[in-house]
Order: sequence, then C-alpha cells, then structure tokens
Amino acid sequence: MHPQVEKVVQTENGPRNVLEGTFKGTKIEVVTGYDITHDRWPFHVYLTPSGGQKSRLSEVPTQYRASTLQAAFDQGMELAVRQIDPPEAGFQREVKI
Repeated sequence: MHPQVEKVVQTENGPRNVLEGTFKGTKIEVVTGYDITHDRWPFHVYLTPSGGQKSRLSEVPTQYRASTLQAAFDQGMELAVRQIDPPEAGFQREVKI
C-alpha cells in the first residue's frame, strides 16, 4: 500500500470488497471480488476529487487482476496514486557506467 494514502479503511467485506482512502484530497475506492472462473481478484479503481464527480480508471470489464485480495487493494491504490500524482518523466541527465 502506498504510504501517503490516508484514512484507509475497508468499507465492505464479502462477495464485494471495498477499500477506501484519501490521497492529496482525492477519495480513492478500490472495489474487488473473487472470480472463480479465472482464480483471480479483478478490481476497479474509482477516484472522486474533492467536490468533484466520481470517475473510473478502467473500462468494464476491467483488465486489472490480482492474485489475492490484498494484492488487488495494493495494486489499486498504487494505480490511483500514479493517476493523481504521476511520476516525473524526462531524460536521464547522466549515464553512470
């Protein structure tokens, strides 16, 4: 789980599992459930900016899958954090040999 995600709490448990947290003022929801057909945990990631409208990171059906419930939560939170605060891209200034 990303260390800067705050107020992390699991709000649903059962066939549908939901983990919620907040990062830089944006509410993150990772929703998952076990898929017996694929022996995986497909998951969706929803983002709700402060005062904004909820949006989903992927199309339905989702292509995001994890091997465990915890992995689904971890991967979903990491995807959300990267969407909210993308890593800086650029050229490497120095090559070390």
